[in-house]
Amino acid sequence: MQYKKLTKDDISYFKDICSPERVYTGDQINEDFTHDEMVEYGKYIPDAVVEAADTDEVSAIMKYAYEHNIPVTPRGSGTGLCGGCVPIYGGIVLSLIKMNRILEFDEENLTVTIEPGVLLMDLIKEVSARGMLYPPDPGEKSATLGGNVMTNAGGMRAVKYGVTR
Repeated sequence: MQYKKLTKDDISYFKDICSPERVYTGDQINEDFTHDEMVEYGKYIPDAVVEAADTDEVSAIMKYAYEHNIPVTPRGSGTGLCGGCVPIYGGIVLSLIKMNRILEFDEENLTVTIEPGVLLMDLIKEVSARGMLYPPDPGEKSATLGGNVMTNAGGMRAVKYGVTR
């Protein structure tokens, strides 16, 4: 499938949605956004990196990308080992790292509602402060929970407790 390359008009649209300081192109794109921790997947340079701050921005970006046939690769910390955040088709890397709030603890049902950019180490800290345990134990504590969900990350305690879901 052929995807559209981003134009100046596309970039301008994303800057209007997210503010110019959260849209990166060309030399502004940090090399970290071209790969994850598994070097075998290579490096792929996106046309733009867009940092979304809330679900309205994500929705607007995704709607526009769908309507204009622009590939979107979501990304958290980039600590994965599966190539899930590697922009193999170029397009947009949609960084969710700024969406890092813990929204609700439901201790009765043992659930927590979070944004995808919450770091594993931050969730563990908050859960521990409540005298509880977050059972999945992926190795990289600076990973985002969005990436953990995407990869069903589990770590050493997965056999006993299961994986992130």
